[in-house]
Amino acid sequence: MLTEQEKSHARVVSVFEGVAATVWGQFTGGFGGNSYLAGFFLWIGASPFAMSLYGAVVPMANVFQPLVLWASSRVSSRKKLVIVLSGIGRPTFFALALFALVKSGLRVEIALLLFFVFELATSAVGAPWQSWMSDLVDPELRGGYFGARNLTTGLVAVPSALLAGYLLDLLGKRFLAFLALFAVGSIFGAIDTYLFTRQDEDRRRPGSAIRLTRLPRILGAARDYREYLIAMTLVSLSGSLMGPYSTVMLIDRFRYNYATLGLLAVSATLAAAISQPIWGRFGDRYGSFRMLKLALWARPFLSLAWAFALPSLAYMLPLQVFIGVIVTAGMGLMGFNALLSVIPSFGKVEALSFYASITNLASVAGNIVSGLVLLPFLHVSGHLSVWSLNPYRFVFLVSFAGRLLAAWYVSRLTLERVR
Repeated sequence: MLTEQEKSHARVVSVFEGVAATVWGQFTGGFGGNSYLAGFFLWIGASPFAMSLYGAVVPMANVFQPLVLWASSRVSSRKKLVIVLSGIGRPTFFALALFALVKSGLRVEIALLLFFVFELATSAVGAPWQSWMSDLVDPELRGGYFGARNLTTGLVAVPSALLAGYLLDLLGKRFLAFLALFAVGSIFGAIDTYLFTRQDEDRRRPGSAIRLTRLPRILGAARDYREYLIAMTLVSLSGSLMGPYSTVMLIDRFRYNYATLGLLAVSATLAAAISQPIWGRFGDRYGSFRMLKLALWARPFLSLAWAFALPSLAYMLPLQVFIGVIVTAGMGLMGFNALLSVIPSFGKVEALSFYASITNLASVAGNIVSGLVLLPFLHVSGHLSVWSLNPYRFVFLVSFAGRLLAAWYVSRLTLERVR
């Protein structure tokens, strides 16, 4: 069992690890994609439907997360597993840029496949890392600690996003630009992997990383976990109905350059970073699940704001701020803390991995549906008052309806172990 001093040391190291991971994510888009990675796929020729597949890559990788962990069952600790998987997915990300040199008509599909491999390793880090951190951060500290940690990583994300966008524009948004971008990210991915080796781990429960045979017992015995899983599956499905098309609209229709996209990303990140500790304190005081419900009721109106978006920065900057406050800070932090409260005391890695798999399967479905919804409207154009019509707006309206339904469902849910 770890001493309080060892736990404290591990928590400090985790902050620095989070900083390195943040820079990696900003330069590569490895954590769920970003506008720069979307721009890379658009540059190599991805079609609108291929972009819906791009949006589905990250959740699809999470769907297969339990199988990756099961295949890694000979790894004797969560720490070792995190180090191995992180080493596969993060320092090597620069190789994705090399597929821009492929002359085949399948280069988009090949690049998507490689991106999927990287995301498969990256996503599989999630469950063992969350289980590891649940041992290092006691329940009464979670809101304050993760709020402060996320504030720190958010502040680091601001200059990282701006520098990445500036670098792309400076180098001409072509092969060398994307190669340099992903290479810088890969260097920080290597640093991130190294920092995992400096954290302590509680090894009281040695054995395989995951046993899929525990899942029926977990689902049968843990009512709160089961109910939360169903609710967040609906939340994930409704959220992903937008696909990647908000970013695509900014690049394809609003014609924003990468420096401007970086500015928008920074505004969302900075707003999220500043509000993380506030959400954390309110979550500790009033309950993470209660605060999550509040964020979920606000989320549909972000889709509506995208549906009627104007290309003016005076419109887009406030929208990005609200996205950072509500989605990144509110839903992200409160959802994570609520999840840690409902997972059973036995089979933590299994429960977290299964949660990621199911909720991301819903996200895959949502991304594919968004692409299908888009197809009938591909040639829509014109003007409606001050708005230029484009097919992406119709997708955002569908997402608005789905998010309202999800918020209504979750608001009616009562869990025994969380408020």
